[in-house]
Amino acid sequence: MYELLEKIAVLIVLKLAMIKKRIVLFVFILSGCATFTGYSSMVESYHGIPEAELVRTWGIPSKINESQGSRFLTFSKSDTAMFGLMETKVACETTFEIQDRKVVSSTFEGGQCRGWGKNKYDLSNRQFNPPD
Repeated sequence: MYELLEKIAVLIVLKLAMIKKRIVLFVFILSGCATFTGYSSMVESYHGIPEAELVRTWGIPSKINESQGSRFLTFSKSDTAMFGLMETKVACETTFEIQDRKVVSSTFEGGQCRGWGKNKYDLSNRQFNPPD
């Protein structure tokens, strides 16, 4: 009888752990949706500025490509995040297109972009803590 109760207790603990992981993942997904908008607004605020100011505030790009009269400066950041017992890699890659030494467009991708722009950027005086 004791062994049966022990097995039931273990199953209950495992089930609760799985439910907790799902709740944490669900909350993480929901919390990230709104902050992409903040990051997008922050990145778009660089459109029209000189390339030199972009490099001054973001630092040295991870990658530089040239194609058809445009330069593409890419800034990358990646980290490892823990969700319960699961470890996953999160990253953000932001690319600015430069024409005539000015930023004309930008793109970004990756889950790590959610965290940038929220408390790290002040649109009023273009103060930004760029990627590490």
